[in-house]
Amino acid sequence: MKVLAREGHLLIVGAGLAGYHTARGARLNGHTGPITILGAENRPAYDRPALSKAYLTGAVSESDLALDDPDQPLDVRWVAGLHVAGLSEHPLGVLTSDGEFWAADAVVIATGAAARTLPETNPGDAAGRPYVLRTMDDALALRDICLEGLEVAVLGGGFLALEAAATCTQRGASSVIVAAGEEFPGARRLSLPVGQALRAAHEAHGVGFASSARAVSVTSTAAGHTVHLGDGSAVAADIVICACGAAPATSWLAGSALRLSPTGAVLCDDFGATSIPGVWAAGDCSEWQSQSKGLRPVGHWQEAVEQAAVVAAGITGAEPQPMQEPYFWSDQYDLMLQGAGAIASADEVRIISGSVTTGDLLVSYLREGTEIGILGFNRLREVKRWRKQHQRKKAAVLAA
Repeated sequence: MKVLAREGHLLIVGAGLAGYHTARGARLNGHTGPITILGAENRPAYDRPALSKAYLTGAVSESDLALDDPDQPLDVRWVAGLHVAGLSEHPLGVLTSDGEFWAADAVVIATGAAARTLPETNPGDAAGRPYVLRTMDDALALRDICLEGLEVAVLGGGFLALEAAATCTQRGASSVIVAAGEEFPGARRLSLPVGQALRAAHEAHGVGFASSARAVSVTSTAAGHTVHLGDGSAVAADIVICACGAAPATSWLAGSALRLSPTGAVLCDDFGATSIPGVWAAGDCSEWQSQSKGLRPVGHWQEAVEQAAVVAAGITGAEPQPMQEPYFWSDQYDLMLQGAGAIASADEVRIISGSVTTGDLLVSYLREGTEIGILGFNRLREVKRWRKQHQRKKAAVLAA
């Protein structure tokens, strides 16, 4: 593992959550050399979770989402609106789309992920194109539309899709239909009771659900959009929001010596080190060993922040803090869903209390009879207590 000299040049590709926290961690660990952050967007680093919720409704502004503190800004060079085109191992650095080569003593890849979209027919038609919700510009485009009286189709069954559906309902859409690709959204990942509870919560607010078949394409005409599903059925809408997942933004690494996963993610060990010495990766563009084994989730806020801290420690030679139990959350209407632990590796699910219809479900996840995770609807106290208990157990094991 190659440690960066204190005065060396750290180049971070990606001005999102993982990129920002890597730079912050490096400074906190005593790095005194130059840090350059290259970002594709023409705006400072910002937090993304609110884009499908409070920012979409106008409850928070762009300045509210800024990651950097204007009163105590990071000592870094921000370079906005610049796309990367390639990675060089010898000499170490990256090439940008303007033809410039940026040399570095260490490179961190934190380019995040890009929204997946569906094949479109007549994509330039007067009805406009389906919206995505990955960047602030995406959210701005959707926020500028008055949804009063419009029919909205949301494609996808993850938290982003469900949050967008809830927000569109709250913004006055005449109807919202979710094409989740399964009968109960989230059931495959989080269990049937959770999927049933999520669907019940949305149906209670007037949201409808299409068949369990996945959306496969969108046709646009001057009159609107038609979403085609895999079983031959279709959903008509004035507005289509595509929230079908995301793919690692790593196409610029094609031809490099880096090892990539079948999905295009940069493969790393559990310290963020890649197959090239001096090159690290964190956030949605990467896949760490523990994630490859299904022990930790991919694409969650906490994962990006904690990976960045581990990478910053590895680069500077500091002692890395152990990562916490996986944790995620989602706000939908008056519902706060929180999950913690190695939920994906569970082989048994038990309902501890509550029900799928009352909005207070509490679910336990077990593997070989041992509890490894918990998920609750409006169960902040129970989930918080569980996280603290398991963090103490983990600390005790590490100290033994």
